[in-house]
Amino acid sequence: MVITLITLFCTQFFLANVKATSSSSPFSILFDEAHDQYYTYSNTRFKTALSYLNQTNDCKVYLNKAEFENLTKMLYYDLIIIGNPGPDGNFSITEIDLLKNYTELGGNLILLCNYNDVSVPVPDENITGHADYLNNITQALSIPALFTQYDLHHNGTDHTPIGKREVVEIAKTNFKLFHPIKYKLKNILTFTSGLNVTQESGIISTGYSNSYLEYNESIIYSTPWLFAIQQGSARIVLCGSTVMFSDLNVTDTGSYDYTGVHWIDSVDNLRLWLNLIHWTLTIEIPNLSIIFILIISLIAIIGIIVLIYYTRYAIPKTPSYEIEKQNLEDERAMVLKEARSRAAEGMYLAAAQLYKRAAKLSNKLNDSEAEVLYNNSYRKFLTKSKK
Repeated sequence: MVITLITLFCTQFFLANVKATSSSSPFSILFDEAHDQYYTYSNTRFKTALSYLNQTNDCKVYLNKAEFENLTKMLYYDLIIIGNPGPDGNFSITEIDLLKNYTELGGNLILLCNYNDVSVPVPDENITGHADYLNNITQALSIPALFTQYDLHHNGTDHTPIGKREVVEIAKTNFKLFHPIKYKLKNILTFTSGLNVTQESGIISTGYSNSYLEYNESIIYSTPWLFAIQQGSARIVLCGSTVMFSDLNVTDTGSYDYTGVHWIDSVDNLRLWLNLIHWTLTIEIPNLSIIFILIISLIAIIGIIVLIYYTRYAIPKTPSYEIEKQNLEDERAMVLKEARSRAAEGMYLAAAQLYKRAAKLSNKLNDSEAEVLYNNSYRKFLTKSKK
């Protein structure tokens, strides 16, 4: 029984998050560069993140240079990544319908917005997030989250951002417990817009408890900025930042000493990027919730075994048990005395019946040797009574 349970739990663990296709055929990823994006592989601003995927045996990245127009061609790709579109990068109705059909047929999707840089006098429209463009997609796909035009601030007490720009370091404690996207993360660095989420179960990471998002004249604390959901067989990720995975240098970091470091190389940003790709494509990575359930289940099984052992073998017998045992022994002694008396008087049938009763009392006392002895006496005197 115990071995069967352990086998079932181990099977569940090892079959979780397995690759959706054969390991001999790498996943095909389409990275969009057709919507006026500032961060692309072609201009080297988003090269490291994509090159790293190409260096693995799991993925092969292709670049999209034209509007989406053919669903059959789109379905060739296991994942489509759309970075923050530029000012002239809005999606047509046809493209949005194609993306909707793509996900309904099992295609996976990652949407990356960007910060809005509201703390500078004239934000760069090429870089800032175009939430409206991306929300046309999220609404068509009925995703319970929207990108916003508000940046994630760190301090919600006096609404003072860190440094000139809201560069925020997020610790692993602000990621969803046990989710595979959190795997091996310690800290990440981001400059991100927030998300307005209506389904909290999909929130993967938030700002700190006093971070805030001003939205529709209300303030939302612990602002979400990373969201992941499975709809049917499609997995979809929304992230409020594109720059955090780029090859640009971190600048204006306030109290954080990352100036001059590429965003993708900052703390665990590259690890987070890979985790997002792996989760979206269901490449095998440890599912921490299953590990937790497995450990708790094994502890429960061991506890049951220990309880049974102590109940049956190790717990001292109670006084009531000892009294019952003594009463059975006294009754058996009286029965044996009477049996020997009847045998001496030649009343063999009566003696046989009494020995039979003594055998039964021995059985209750778990005295197998005596039980055999008195059963033999029963048969002996039963035979004599028939002569």
